[in-house]
Amino acid sequence: MEGKLATIRHFFKVMMPGFHEKLNLPPAFCEKVKQEKSEWAIVKSRKGTWKVRLCRNGEGLMCLKDGWANFVNKHGLSIGDFVLFEHIGHLHFNAFVFDPSACEREFVMEFDNEHEGANGNYHPRNTNEQPTATKESRPSSKNKNPHFAVTMQPHHAHKRSKVTIPAEFSRTNNIFKNSSVTLRDPCKKQWLVKLLVQKQGRIRCRMERGWYDFYVSNKLKDGDVCVFNMVRRSIKSGTVLMDVQIFAAPP
Repeated sequence: MEGKLATIRHFFKVMMPGFHEKLNLPPAFCEKVKQEKSEWAIVKSRKGTWKVRLCRNGEGLMCLKDGWANFVNKHGLSIGDFVLFEHIGHLHFNAFVFDPSACEREFVMEFDNEHEGANGNYHPRNTNEQPTATKESRPSSKNKNPHFAVTMQPHHAHKRSKVTIPAEFSRTNNIFKNSSVTLRDPCKKQWLVKLLVQKQGRIRCRMERGWYDFYVSNKLKDGDVCVFNMVRRSIKSGTVLMDVQIFAAPP
């Protein structure tokens, strides 16, 4: 069990009614960090850094509370959005915000170093200040390339299943001009997946033949989230290479 818990570096939370006041953390993650005694979590995004009180109940479950509303308001979160958390040590997190279309929200970076206020809270750096360093807050593999996310549903598990690529992502990156996409899983194995493009009216682009093999081999299940990072697109060969990050559904 210890080995399994040690691998939990990411989790995601879908914004449901009541998320403005607090955000419950997954039980498996709470178990992993139960030895952490701090009452505060540090949550960092492209919009800044927030110090959020971490509340615990008698069963060891945790939630983000005081200070969480500031994060919600700054990012304009709504029901149906979801936040991907990357645990980077102790109770420090990188946070990535996705909207219901499964595309990551783009925010202008407003800070380079976190600044602590007089009340002990962290705030985004004032954009009028001169930066002292240019340090990206996200892992480089997640911020240089266009990407989108798809939450696995029952219909993704069938042999003839299709995965729809968000229309905005397909249009912006000209995915619909390609005949196939190569998916590279976390083990670096590559999977050739055919694209089905429908151009009647609104252009729709879906991954089809080859997807089911990827799904089975990576042992995907309902609720898991796949984040597709576009590495390169070759107009000559008519294919796209995407790295796929897989985040297990909360238990």
